[in-house]
Amino acid sequence: MKGHGNLLVAGEIAGHRITLHTTQLMRIGSELSRRIGREMQVLFLGGQFDKTSEEAYAFGAHRVYMASHPLLQPPLAETCLLALEQVVGELGPSIILFGHNEDTASLAARLAFRLRAGVTLDCVDLKIDPDSGLLGPVKPVFGGKAYARYTSIGGRPQIASVREGAFDPANRDSGRRGEVYELSLSLDPSRLRTRWVRKEEDESLAWVLRLAAADAVVCGGRGLGNKEGAELIRKTAELLDGAVAGSRPAVENGWFPGSLQVGLTGKKVNPQLYLAVGVSGALQHMAGCMKSKTIVAVNSDETAPIFRFSRFGAVGDYKGVLKGFNEELRRIRLQAVRSERTI
Repeated sequence: MKGHGNLLVAGEIAGHRITLHTTQLMRIGSELSRRIGREMQVLFLGGQFDKTSEEAYAFGAHRVYMASHPLLQPPLAETCLLALEQVVGELGPSIILFGHNEDTASLAARLAFRLRAGVTLDCVDLKIDPDSGLLGPVKPVFGGKAYARYTSIGGRPQIASVREGAFDPANRDSGRRGEVYELSLSLDPSRLRTRWVRKEEDESLAWVLRLAAADAVVCGGRGLGNKEGAELIRKTAELLDGAVAGSRPAVENGWFPGSLQVGLTGKKVNPQLYLAVGVSGALQHMAGCMKSKTIVAVNSDETAPIFRFSRFGAVGDYKGVLKGFNEELRRIRLQAVRSERTI
């Protein structure tokens, strides 16, 4: 159904795979679309047609669109904004969901301004008001000490960006398939005021990408004491083939970049293993990791709140604990390599 009023998810593809964050959006998008009695549609923007977009049907999409244009490679904010304006004008969605990050937050806000629509950024929950049928985004306020629920009383569509990890990924049904509809874009280069100059790799970006889908996350807190402790966290994460994270105090001390912060005002993660090192366990931090399957804590303070949330814990100097832990991990990995060679 191409008619107006549907819910539109702004999807992303990375490494020829639909991102985990997009599947999380599709989980809540599917639920919201049922409540408003409309379709959940998914849009992908790109420099060229990407067949990976068809995979969105397996995660519950009713209709999938691909809007491609050479000017969208690489995807500059200005060209993406022009493309989205055209797509929204054609599809007429009542709700648009973005995954929240620095780029999409800026894009969502600029799109809302162009459309004279309401926008709520960094949401951790989304509701539909039973009386008005309007979207009711929920987000943390006052430094994460409270939650506020918003209602858009302006124009349409209603736009929201959703924090990564706020929802579980949508279930995958490989039997669901469908056609990807290509949308034609008319982008005028003369309207563009920005251009691509060069690409610089940020070392922390690789860790950010890992954090989204890692089975193991090693998080360092204030108890690390210094930046050298953060390096030990990285070594442990590498041995686990996992990701690095930091608590808010550790980020504020400059030991980890803000993009790796876990907590109410940071990212939410749900790995199989969450190893919290020198993390006190304040509720604001636990809000970002409570869905982890197993939490293991290492802290020198036996009264630290983190132990109340942990399945396993070790009291003592984290350097000694991690040193022994890492040595055992290396032994296990070496043993596994030797076993493979004998097969």
